[in-house]
Amino acid sequence: MKKHPWIFVVLAFLLLIGAWSALITIAVKHAPEKIEMQADQ
Repeated sequence: MKKHPWIFVVLAFLLLIGAWSALITIAVKHAPEKIEMQADQ
């Protein structure tokens, strides 16, 4: 591992991408319901 320190950078980047994708997936699945506003006329 001492010969390839960039491996840690790649692994950290992949971990970050995985965490963001998991967070976005959970947020989309548990999104609040959309409420349509009706204009009074």
